[in-house]
Amino acid sequence: MKIAPLLTAVSALASLCACAVHPDKIPDHTLFGDDEAKITAEGETLRFAVIGNVRGPVPGLDRAGGGISYDGVPEAMIADLRAKVDAKELDYITLMGDTVRGSSDAEWKAFDGRWREVLDGETLPLTEGYRVPVVPVAGDLEYRADKDLAGMEGAFPGVGVDIGFNRVATWYAFDVRVQDTVWRMVVLDSHKKLMGSRWNEQLYWIPRATEGRYDHILVFMHDPLVTLSPPTPRNAEGAPDELLETLEDNAALFKLRGVFAAEPHTTEIHLPDGKQGTAHFIAGGGGAPAEPLERWGNGDDIGKGDLALETMFDLALQKRVDRWAEDQEWPESAIEKAKGSGSWEGFTATYDPHHLPLFGYWLVELGGEGLTATWVAWEPGNTLKPSYAIEYVDGTGWGAKL
Repeated sequence: MKIAPLLTAVSALASLCACAVHPDKIPDHTLFGDDEAKITAEGETLRFAVIGNVRGPVPGLDRAGGGISYDGVPEAMIADLRAKVDAKELDYITLMGDTVRGSSDAEWKAFDGRWREVLDGETLPLTEGYRVPVVPVAGDLEYRADKDLAGMEGAFPGVGVDIGFNRVATWYAFDVRVQDTVWRMVVLDSHKKLMGSRWNEQLYWIPRATEGRYDHILVFMHDPLVTLSPPTPRNAEGAPDELLETLEDNAALFKLRGVFAAEPHTTEIHLPDGKQGTAHFIAGGGGAPAEPLERWGNGDDIGKGDLALETMFDLALQKRVDRWAEDQEWPESAIEKAKGSGSWEGFTATYDPHHLPLFGYWLVELGGEGLTATWVAWEPGNTLKPSYAIEYVDGTGWGAKL
């Protein structure tokens, strides 16, 4: 969420978060793995969805932030995920933060109402079907009017490391064994200022999270180190870089395979360190108002030099531009802006959310030799379909899956 310096935005948030949070009044949900859990996949693969910004609209705030709203997108996401859950094609769902508009009993109950058919938990579903557990990540809105994260405690009891004194920790790690390969999932909290003293507790814990035997690490945190979405600062408060640097300083060499973040309201994939390096995913297209995405930029601020979207992902978006522009009769200026041509030549080519919102989620499949991440993308008419995939293979590295 981008905080706009406007009274209307502040008033909108205040009205959502004016009441105290009571964990015992919030329906709870089943965690896939708590800290230090050791889980073995039942089959030859493990499949999960990664999706962020599934909150409801905040009209004043969203207008102030410049986001472009589309009706029915969150509902379409949930319907698509439910279909996969019913077909037993998902083992769990990772919610990447900004799950609610602000932490209150009413907001968490509304979240439960929207997701009750998909996520396993206290509230019974309205229809028969299979449900899955959740891996929650804290966003900045989970802190809104709730600095102690009582809402997270109520919705996801037992989440995080045990730090004592009835406090809630939003960082934890667990292992998943798929065939003979161990994937370590590390969930981090990137909100340095909001965490207060808990930030240092998290940094102190990270070396412990890298101990033991594992083959690969995947990290999940709300704020990105790498993004090309202009409304979102890269490396906010220096927190993402500090977290990842601390982890890599203590982890086994070259084990960090991927980092998922979701503060930008876009979908992105970057390989700033090449195909053998860490992939940086943005999974922020869960339904909150869409934001622009630039195709390239300067990453000197994070020590990455020139940045660009992964080549085949950008090509997939260019094909999307061609198809949607024809179907929807885009103005020529919108096409030129996306392609960096004509009136936009010499400027940074940008995917404009007025015409090309990048909603969707990442569907991740872990195997014994690597992983595949598929962007399940939103289409006009509130349908979703797989639109791009990238895979990591041991010994080969990252490459788009054609």
